[in-house]
Amino acid sequence: MHPELHARVTRERMLDVERWAETAVDRAVEPQSEAITIRPLQPHDVPAVAALALLDERPVPPGPLLVAELDGTVEAAVSLAGGEPLANPFAASAALVTLLELRAEQLQRAA
Repeated sequence: MHPELHARVTRERMLDVERWAETAVDRAVEPQSEAITIRPLQPHDVPAVAALALLDERPVPPGPLLVAELDGTVEAAVSLAGGEPLANPFAASAALVTLLELRAEQLQRAA
C-alpha cells in the first residue's frame, strides 16, 4: 500500500475508534430500568416456560420451578429438583440464571 494512503487509512481508523469510544462511554452511563422478579412458576407461566424450552432446545425440567422475569417477560427458569436451567438464548440471561440458582439454593437450605 502506498505510504500516504496507508497513513490516511490509519488516521481515519483512529478517528472511528475515538468516536466509538466516546459513544461507548455515553452508553455505559445510561441508567438501566430493568425490573427483575424471581418467583415460583404460576399456571399462567406454563406457555412461556414451554417457549423457553423450545428456544433453549432442552426439555422443561421436572419438579417445582422458579422463574426469572425481566420487565415482565419470563426469560429463565430453574427446577428446585436440580438439573439444567432454561434460559432465553437470544437475551442476556446468564445473570438471571445465576440469581435463580442462588434463590433455589436458599430455598433448599431453608427446607
